[in-house]
Amino acid sequence: MSVYFALWLLVSGFLVSFWVWTIYVLLRQKRAWKFYADKRKMRFHSPGLFQTPSMSGSIDGYSVSVFASEHSELDTRSNRKLTAIEVLLQSSIPFAIGGASGGMTQVLKAMELRQEFRPAVKGWEDSYALLTSDIKMAQQYLTEDRMNKLVNLMKIDKSWIIFLFYAEHGVLRLDTPLPVDDPKALDILIKQLINAAKAFELDRGEEKDILRKRDLSEKTGGVLDIDEDLLDDDIGFELEDDEDDFALEDDVADIEGAADNDQSDSKKT
Repeated sequence: MSVYFALWLLVSGFLVSFWVWTIYVLLRQKRAWKFYADKRKMRFHSPGLFQTPSMSGSIDGYSVSVFASEHSELDTRSNRKLTAIEVLLQSSIPFAIGGASGGMTQVLKAMELRQEFRPAVKGWEDSYALLTSDIKMAQQYLTEDRMNKLVNLMKIDKSWIIFLFYAEHGVLRLDTPLPVDDPKALDILIKQLINAAKAFELDRGEEKDILRKRDLSEKTGGVLDIDEDLLDDDIGFELEDDEDDFALEDDVADIEGAADNDQSDSKKT
């Protein structure tokens, strides 16, 4: 047997094994998703035998979708296939804000959110991104509980997260290269997203409170702030007062001198 034939046989065996494993994982994923969709009363759609399925429906009052997604690699020559779990948020907030990890940071930075800041929360990494259209309102909105929920999502192994309020719509999404072919694992991820989504919703009256605090901050920022050291410095007014005092003392001395001369003259006469 020639070397080329052995090499061809080895490569062919590897490709066939890879194809068989891919089909096995895909069929396992379909069974798991179908089981989960039936249990949660969700809509299940399978476009073809060798294509990734999708499902959508309502869980705990939230619109949830699970589907296959693709992301361009950095060289833009190839796409990376991922599993996406998306939860639509119910609130509408008066500004735009987004947080992302992994490959989702590029998606977030492509949007028209010009102000970026680093929150003071434990666990936040430099690779994460947090952008907004209004930092003052964002700081009012991002409570400690919300930031902890977001960081915990970003810590999920082998996953990308994006949290976004934009154009009066909100979404929370997780992308992972894993097929998520276990109903229990899928349920855990969905529950984590829904739990975080509940924290991201605005409380009753919170929108008015955020706007009120922003307006108050803007008004407070308009007050003239004078440096106390500047007030302690000599700015010339004391010198003018001293000169007036000296002039007044000279006038008094002249008057007293004139009075003494008059008295001397009266004694001589």
